[in-house]
Amino acid sequence: MPNQLEIRDRSLSTAQWPTSGHLLRQTGRNLARVEHRTIVRLANVQAEGLVQSEKLHEVDHLTRQAMSGQAMLARWRDTLAAGDPFVTDELKFFTDIARMAKGEIIADTIDTFCRESRS
Repeated sequence: MPNQLEIRDRSLSTAQWPTSGHLLRQTGRNLARVEHRTIVRLANVQAEGLVQSEKLHEVDHLTRQAMSGQAMLARWRDTLAAGDPFVTDELKFFTDIARMAKGEIIADTIDTFCRESRS
């Protein structure tokens, strides 16, 4: 960030600018505070972006795990049922419960991430 300030109001002549040492030092301190606040705000924005990106990555990871686990359970259900439609229907109850639980876990995680962002 350059240490220069663009003067937008060109109507002021150089004779109107403060020239006393005290005024120049005060102006320098004020500009330093503005620069410091700007740098801190930029760092906060960048940090929040990194955190949000990591949250997205975690949601993707949880979803991938849930989908893989559900596919494995469906295959295991079909193996146990050995083609019997009545047993398949009975075992479907358990795969449905697992799917709902995984969905709730993902939803709870997202809710936690959202609450964290608001506080």
